[in-house]
Amino acid sequence: MQGVYVSGNPEGPALVLLHSSMSSARQWRELVDQLEDAFRIVNFDLLGYGQAPAPTLTVPFSLENETQRIEQHLSDLGVRQFHICAHSFGGAVALKLAHERPNAVLSLSLFEPVAFHLLSHESAGWLEVQELGKKVAHLDAAQAGACFVNYWNGAGYFESMPLAVQQGFAGQVKKVRMDFIGLTSEAYQLADYAQIQCPVLLLSGKQSRSSALAVADALVEYLPRVQRLWVSGGHMSPISHSKEVNKLLIDFLVKQIV
Repeated sequence: MQGVYVSGNPEGPALVLLHSSMSSARQWRELVDQLEDAFRIVNFDLLGYGQAPAPTLTVPFSLENETQRIEQHLSDLGVRQFHICAHSFGGAVALKLAHERPNAVLSLSLFEPVAFHLLSHESAGWLEVQELGKKVAHLDAAQAGACFVNYWNGAGYFESMPLAVQQGFAGQVKKVRMDFIGLTSEAYQLADYAQIQCPVLLLSGKQSRSSALAVADALVEYLPRVQRLWVSGGHMSPISHSKEVNKLLIDFLVKQIV
């Protein structure tokens, strides 16, 4: 299972971890260390990231490319029910899974799922994302990587990193372009996700981008069993403020199994 990392308590409830774009399963390593006694953890590299294979496509990329792979690997592991903790692009994938597998997904812990397809096409958030997507699609890899990283982390962040790290991000631009297609073309709407009945923790960063916050604002109005909490930092708080974020995730997850 390339890019799938199983650890923790083999007798515990299953916990699926899904990371953000331009990241990998490694972003959850601190959380894994704190939860592996209680959960059987299945930590995924999403397609095109970490050690996961790149998507093999005959049609445009969609979130279904991610969900089909996740479901197949979970089936191979004998995992029939599971909790999901996810961030950003991974959060959008998690919402789709929860809607399509209501008897399998036991809870959702989401940090700013960027399900941009839920936004009105006249909204400021949608227009902002469309502008970012155009830049990522048409600039060369290095420029697109800088544009994407700085959008989520702040101006100058990309340029402050070592050249090797910059080159690594630039190498992931091809998949980021696919992620944008999946996030903006998904057919499900807020009324569909209103059918998700499992408990949901929805976390947002106080300094996050308006596009991501607009998605969270919309979900709060529709998800029937949602709790929204705020943390310091912005969209990348699961990494930049991991201690604060992980405490809230752990508190919520432990309550689901006691």
